[in-house]
Amino acid sequence: MKTLILLRHAKSSWDFPHLNDYDRPLNDRGKRDAPKMAQWLSSQAINADMVLTSGAERAKNTAMVFQEILNVPMEIDDQLYHASRSKLLNIIKQTDNNLNSLILVSHNPGLNDLADYLLSGFPDNIPTAGIVSLKFDINKWSEASPNNTSFHLFQYPKNL
Repeated sequence: MKTLILLRHAKSSWDFPHLNDYDRPLNDRGKRDAPKMAQWLSSQAINADMVLTSGAERAKNTAMVFQEILNVPMEIDDQLYHASRSKLLNIIKQTDNNLNSLILVSHNPGLNDLADYLLSGFPDNIPTAGIVSLKFDINKWSEASPNNTSFHLFQYPKNL
């Protein structure tokens, strides 16, 4: 059994119009929501083995909060920046099989498209700092597909 936690980066700031999209930091709400969601995830007794994040500033800052609160290693993969569903799935399939639970921090629309694909329908939008947890009845990440995926949980800051 493998667990994949899809985490959309927390709310980003638009206060610096000179910054390109990749470099936008978290805004005040994002700085509040990221620890709130990490604490919530910790309270669910979900033991993550690693956080894999987009290198975009807002995703990286979100991931660092989860890394610290959950006390897990973090890796940055720039391929996650605005990755498509198929790109995200390819990255997941290449995950080290010694990891049983992975937090993937990335962006919409790719995350929503991936949840929709793996669950053969995910009716909600994943809001900023939102979490969708999926369970795979597999031994190797390379086997991840809609045929062996089940919904575990969905949570977001405004729902807490």
